[in-house]
Amino acid sequence: MDIKPQLEAILFLGGEDIKIKDLAKFFSLSIDKLIPILYELKGERKSTGINIEIFDDTVYLVSNPKYGEVITNFFEQEKKPRKLSASTLETLSIIAYNQPVTKSEVEAIRGVSVDSIIYTMENKKFIRICGKKDSIGKPNLYEVTDKFLGYLGIDSVDELPNYYEIKEKLNGKNKD
Repeated sequence: MDIKPQLEAILFLGGEDIKIKDLAKFFSLSIDKLIPILYELKGERKSTGINIEIFDDTVYLVSNPKYGEVITNFFEQEKKPRKLSASTLETLSIIAYNQPVTKSEVEAIRGVSVDSIIYTMENKKFIRICGKKDSIGKPNLYEVTDKFLGYLGIDSVDELPNYYEIKEKLNGKNKD
């Protein structure tokens, strides 16, 4: 029997993060045999409304960032989604444009501590740790997630506007 539909059902009802090792144990498979199945399922779901996110030792469902605008529009009928503060958007922008980036690199650009913003955005799954920098202390490297891209209504960081083009346009308008 194909376990992919069973995995989907467990992920749907499982809530936030499901440990891959727990799934492997449940299905009596090695983690090495389960991971390719999860990636195959992820690929099959890529064009649907619900995607599968696999990160480190966990797997979970996310909405497809392609449908971020329609999701926002639907839920705006009931209540406005909480807007992100200017400092949070600034921090997320720095991460998006410079990823992978360390917290100290973000702080160097912003000029202030970003501890609480990083903590909050990690919990909201707008950013995630994507590795360790090969330097003293091995600091975490951060990147934005599909959930954040969905919040913006885009599919990829490649769709973010070019900073230099916008700056040039703004500087040109200020001279008029």
